[in-house]
Amino acid sequence: IQGIKNCVEQDIFVEVATTATKLNYEEIPAIIDLCEKLNVDWWMMYNFVPTGRGRFIIENDLSPEEREKVLRVLWEKLRSKPKLQVLSTAPQYARVALQMEEEAKEKSEEIIVPTHFYNPHLHGQLVELSDFIGGCGAGRFYCALEHDGVITPCVFFPLKVGNIKTDDFGELWENNKVFLDLRDRDKLKPHCGVCRYRYVCGGCRARAYGYFGDYLAPDPGCINNMGEWRKLVSNMANLKR
Repeated sequence: IQGIKNCVEQDIFVEVATTATKLNYEEIPAIIDLCEKLNVDWWMMYNFVPTGRGRFIIENDLSPEEREKVLRVLWEKLRSKPKLQVLSTAPQYARVALQMEEEAKEKSEEIIVPTHFYNPHLHGQLVELSDFIGGCGAGRFYCALEHDGVITPCVFFPLKVGNIKTDDFGELWENNKVFLDLRDRDKLKPHCGVCRYRYVCGGCRARAYGYFGDYLAPDPGCINNMGEWRKLVSNMANLKR
């Protein structure tokens, strides 16, 4: 906390990130309030992804109902126009925001569609922009570069698509099959591939790959994919191997 205060005092842009799990998700409102008091610029809820050491603690992943509950809390907080931006890497955040705007009795002057960022000065343009920047950005508007030159779609998505030392990055970015697949939401498998929110969400492709070994599979963290989540819960022990 002192480190945060030091950065704020020096007018350094400060983002605090929290990975939401069963161990801490009920504390998230208090964490956001603390960050607001500390004058943090952004607070980001990171999605749990079953990769790396995360595969050994998958029982701590949020259920679809828990994730939905948290994302609704985040949207309510963002809609109240706090001093900090309340964001999430969970692609479902944009879908939740649109649904809650539809449910709201008092309509906002501006529809809030948070994606990987939210800018209150865009004045309604986020709905149009969300078709491009909404949801999972892996292989769409970013990729990851590892220490040894390996290129992957995302830091949480350990699928090698090339190496910066030996491959032409421009050629990879424009023509690699994995990247092209990730940019076509109509290729996603149900429910993600038939969901009316697939262009602003599309599910987390790293989670799909981590749980199913298939980057076009559905994201089991969404309430629309409860059937897939139940299958995973019954098979948790095998997934850790």
